[in-house]
Amino acid sequence: MSDIGDPTFHCAVEYDVDVPCVSMIWKGYATSNQFREANERVLQEIQQRRSSKLLSDAKEFVLIGATDQNWLSSNWIPRVLQAGVRKIALVMPRFYFNRVAVDTVTQRLAQNTANDLVSIEYFESRDAARTWLSGA
Repeated sequence: MSDIGDPTFHCAVEYDVDVPCVSMIWKGYATSNQFREANERVLQEIQQRRSSKLLSDAKEFVLIGATDQNWLSSNWIPRVLQAGVRKIALVMPRFYFNRVAVDTVTQRLAQNTANDLVSIEYFESRDAARTWLSGA
C-alpha cells in the first residue's frame, strides 16, 4: 500500500487481491500536483499488476478542479485504458461539487470511448463496488 498526502489530503493506493483490482481511496483536498502525482502512482500500480479492474473510492474527496478534470479525460484515462482497465467502480463523493466533477469526467469518457471498451458503475459504498468488480 502506498500513501501520498499531507494533513489535508490522503490517497491510498493498493492492490486488492480478493477482487482482484487496483484500489484507490481519496480523502480531503488535493492540489493539482498532489492529484496528478497520486493518479500517476495508481497508473503505475495498474501497469505493474496488469489489472483490468479499478476501484476509485472518492467518498471523502472534496473536489477535482476543472483543469484536473480535463487532464483526467484527455491524458490519464486514455493511458489507463491503454494499460488494460475494462471495469471501473466509482464510490461517489458525498460532496456535491465533486459528484458533479466525477459525473463530468465519466460523461466525457463515455462520449470518447466505444461503449464495449469499458464498463463504469457508480456506488454509494466500497463493499458494493467490490462486489460488482468481483462478479466478472
